Parts: sequence; structure tokens; C-alpha cells
Amino acid sequence: PKSEKTQEFGFLAAKSYYELSPLFSKDQTETVDAIDKLQTYINSYPLSEYMNEASTLVRELDYKLEKKEINIALQYNKTGPYHRDYNSAITALDNFLVEFPGSSFKEQAMFYKFDSAYKLAMNSVKWKQTERVERALTFYDSLLYVFPETQNNEEIQAMCQALKSIQTNSTT
Repeated sequence: PKSEKTQEFGFLAAKSYYELSPLFSKDQTETVDAIDKLQTYINSYPLSEYMNEASTLVRELDYKLEKKEINIALQYNKTGPYHRDYNSAITALDNFLVEFPGSSFKEQAMFYKFDSAYKLAMNSVKWKQTERVERALTFYDSLLYVFPETQNNEEIQAMCQALKSIQTNSTT
């Protein structure tokens, strides 16, 4: 413990957990362990010469967890037409947005949340359609509020028009 190499050993030990982290498509137990070990190191040695590298490794591991979770959530949207899992997609994407509020996948998550609500509303029985159209339009408003210059703007506008036409037809 009194060695001049204690900080280096601590960093290398934490980094060894980073090296065990698998591809994002695999179980991420080792990734979570690696984040814990690196964060413990960062907290223990805030002035360490390895601080920048440790922080970079944590960011990479966080990104891996985000990528894993967004892919799981998107699976519900993609299997929706066959399994009617649009509500599950919305829930999974909501959970993703809560768990990773600053994610680089936030725009994608919000788009697919709207997309899932849109598909649910469009394929809905008449007596549920009005409520589901309103919900989808709420997600539309949220998406454009956060990302006014969204990359899927044309597609989103077409989807919104379709929803509004259903909304207009149901009130007349």
C-alpha cells in the first residue's frame, strides 16, 4: 500500500476489467463490473496521471451499455407488426430515455418511440384509435421540441399528417 506504484497498479487492475468487457451484443455483466472498478479508481485517485484514460474507458463502456439497451428497445419496434409489441417498444424506449438521458441515441430513441405510437394508432381498433392518435401526436411534439432539426423530418411530417387526418375524421 505504501508503494509509489500503488496508483499505477490500481489503474491497471481496473483496466483489466475493461479488457474483459465483451461485445455490446453479449451479456454486459463484465462491462458493469469494469465501470464500477474504474469509477472506484477515479474516486480514489482523482489527481492521478491515469485519470483521463480512466474517464475515457468509462465513457466507452457507458456507450456500449447504451448501444445494447437501444438495440433491445428497437427490437420491439421491428417485431411489432408480427407480435403487436408496439406498447412494449414504447415502454422500452421510455426506460432507455430515463436510464440514459444524455445518450447519443436520444434522437433515435425518441423517433422510434413516436414511430411505435404511430404504428399502434394506425393499426388500432376504432374505439382505441382516438386515444392512441393523441398519444402519438404527443410523442411527435416532444420529438420536435427536443430535436427541431431531426434527421427524419420528412418521414415524421408525413406520419403526423396521417395521424391528423385520422383525428379529423374521428371528430366529424
